[in-house]
Amino acid sequence: MKSKLQLLKDIAEFLNAETHRQSMIDGALKLLINHSIFETGWIFFINERGVHELSAHYQLPPSLEYDDNRYLCQGKCWCVNKFNKNELSKATNIVACSRLERAARERPYENSDFTHHATVPLMSGDETFGLLNVATPSTKEFQKDELDLLESVAFQLGSSLKRLDLTVRERENMIIQERQRLARELHDSVNQMLFSIGITSHAAQAIKDTKQSAMAFTRIEDTAKYAMEEMKALIWQLKPIGLENGIVEAIKNYGKILQLEVHVSVSGFYNVPDKMEIEIYRIIQEGMNNVRKHAKTSAVKILISNDESCIDISIQDDGQGFDPSTTDQFSHGLSNMKERTMNMQGQFDIRTSEGQGTVININIPKGSR
Repeated sequence: MKSKLQLLKDIAEFLNAETHRQSMIDGALKLLINHSIFETGWIFFINERGVHELSAHYQLPPSLEYDDNRYLCQGKCWCVNKFNKNELSKATNIVACSRLERAARERPYENSDFTHHATVPLMSGDETFGLLNVATPSTKEFQKDELDLLESVAFQLGSSLKRLDLTVRERENMIIQERQRLARELHDSVNQMLFSIGITSHAAQAIKDTKQSAMAFTRIEDTAKYAMEEMKALIWQLKPIGLENGIVEAIKNYGKILQLEVHVSVSGFYNVPDKMEIEIYRIIQEGMNNVRKHAKTSAVKILISNDESCIDISIQDDGQGFDPSTTDQFSHGLSNMKERTMNMQGQFDIRTSEGQGTVININIPKGSR
């Protein structure tokens, strides 16, 4: 049996590395049971309506495994009732458990002498998730240090569940923001071009002059081609990132989609975590989108420099530039770039003026997440 401190350290390291909810609770429960005096355990998740669900169990006696864990899944019990009344705040010995009593009474030869258990709420701050229960044969009451261990593990698991929920919510928010951005792009560009095609087509029907009619249909063809290019660019952003061959190739390929002449160079030993590389690529994508739509130039220069402490990115064009104090036409693109940069604890700077092109400089510390 491991020492309390070593066990808590092992569980903390496991929970910090785990990102899957079920694997998290299964693994933490298994570590606790295998390296403590407790010999079985089970976890109830309890929803907002007070209904409990058996979410994990380990080394149950045959009586509790019987009929798909019937005794644990069905009916009410003291610990779930106390949890629902907000009357459980710490690890507690259960004097008489209706679930264990029912299992022992109906299947006496399969109970392995489990008669009592301890319970502790899984919580983080004001948020509660459910209950962690443990038991040992022929044990009616656990000592204070054993209950302290149970509380510490429950706190670790509750905090990890909270962290996982926050991560999921953050990811969902990012997806929603990305969908909203793409919806704006579709409305601002493709929708307008399709509307223009419709107006021009309707007008062309009334044109009698052959030359004017030809010009109208040429305009329709050109606008349709541009709309298709715009759709390709938006669809590309929804596809897998395409970084398998390196960020330079991904940038060049995206440049081809946008019909931009891209000059990209990387200096220093380029070695960044995958998650950071994806965010960097998304920032550069957004910068290239701005050049294509607003700069009125067909070329962009991208410089990526690297050292041990940070990564610097420069996105430069020699286009028409703009006055940042009076123009908000780039607000969506620039705000997305800035937000991604800030999420990585980076710095975002833009230098531009009318007729002088635009330079965006980004500095991201290597220690950022």
